[in-house]
Amino acid sequence: MIRLRLPLALACLLAAAPAAAQTAPPVSPVEVPAVPPAAPGGMPEPYALVRTLQALQERVAQGDVEAHRAQRALIGHIALGFEAAPPSAWADARNAHAAIAFVLGGGPPQSLAAILASGAEFGAPRTLALGALAFLQGREAEAREAWRDADTLAIGGMLGGQLALARSALAVREDPAEAMRLLAVARLLAPGTLIEEAALRREVFVAGQSGDVERLEFLAIQYLRRFRHSIYAGNFRQRFATLLTALDLHGDLARFSRLEAMLERFDGESRRDLYLFFARHSLVHGRPEVARRAATLAHGLAAGDSGEEWRATFYAAASQVTTDRFALAAETLADIDPARLPPADVALLETVIDLAIRIGAPLVLEEEAPPEVLAEVLAEVTAVDAPDAEEPPVETPAADLPADDLPPDDPPTDDPLADATDVAAPEAPGSATPEPTPAMRRAESALAEVDLLLTEARR
Repeated sequence: MIRLRLPLALACLLAAAPAAAQTAPPVSPVEVPAVPPAAPGGMPEPYALVRTLQALQERVAQGDVEAHRAQRALIGHIALGFEAAPPSAWADARNAHAAIAFVLGGGPPQSLAAILASGAEFGAPRTLALGALAFLQGREAEAREAWRDADTLAIGGMLGGQLALARSALAVREDPAEAMRLLAVARLLAPGTLIEEAALRREVFVAGQSGDVERLEFLAIQYLRRFRHSIYAGNFRQRFATLLTALDLHGDLARFSRLEAMLERFDGESRRDLYLFFARHSLVHGRPEVARRAATLAHGLAAGDSGEEWRATFYAAASQVTTDRFALAAETLADIDPARLPPADVALLETVIDLAIRIGAPLVLEEEAPPEVLAEVLAEVTAVDAPDAEEPPVETPAADLPADDLPPDDPPTDDPLADATDVAAPEAPGSATPEPTPAMRRAESALAEVDLLLTEARR
């Protein structure tokens, strides 16, 4: 229904200009760590196999898509190597630790369960292994008891980091402070690995849920500096934006200025994506001033003719449909190519254009209206709807921010960063509210439906 109605709605304003298709950059091939060569007469040692998996996962943390795809096959290969290992291999502490690390790092729990069930000598405390199995099978109370006396710092290395990461998940609901401590231990023991990436990512959200905004900011900056290209970084940005929404740091322009100061220390790509999120969220939730500000900032960080630039332009124009910049905002909306927007934004574009059509549609008069009434109404519509000669242009974002915005080097303030055009002129003393004209009543009727239209867009 949206695809059928949108071209017709666009035609009611202006014809949408076609845009060149965006070509995805070619993906360069990458090398995946090879499995260690087999020792004469058999498979490599189990600990060598697990080290190969951990090296592969380090590349996942740095954004290697091919490494992420290769994980499943390598895990299956290691599981077969565990089955082929002689029982005596598990008496070696390196192999016993590797067996626990393997299942905590994504390997099938059956690999460790089979070793314990075989009765072979195990070179690590069996409570560590039993706790790992209980944790992976959702038996949290048993896992806590099995790991109660485990000293992750003394165990050290990758296994110590994995145990700290798993124990933090057991503690987060009842003791967030302890969960934060364990996540910090995991980062300390396994720097640069997928363990550190996961621990840092989780620590950000624990800090946010605890209301520690300063800690949240510090950890988020650390994550995006160290793991901005991680396979999981996109999901992190989305969840981080949702977390900031829950904290309501962008509730109005004054609070949004605090968010700007926080994001100023982020890399440009992360700031752009977060500003786009806030622009859309604020638009849908009835905060047009914040939506316009966030869209302007996102536009300045977007590449020319990119999908992000189109989105920023759309959000900025949509935020001004119900203002005195209506005419130019409608023109901007009509120039937007729906093919350059994500599917969810195409539905929102239709909703905004429907609203613009309702506001800008000609007034329908009764057939019996005498000529003098028609002339009077046309004069009123012209006076209300025609833009003034000095009407300020629609704030379609430009690469440069308005001159009266704070430059990056200035310290943030608590005052709203509103443009001069945002400040309403004071009402003259003793002025009376004018009688609404037919055009004004029509606009008020259209605005009364905006909440319903935006509710439909959220669905």
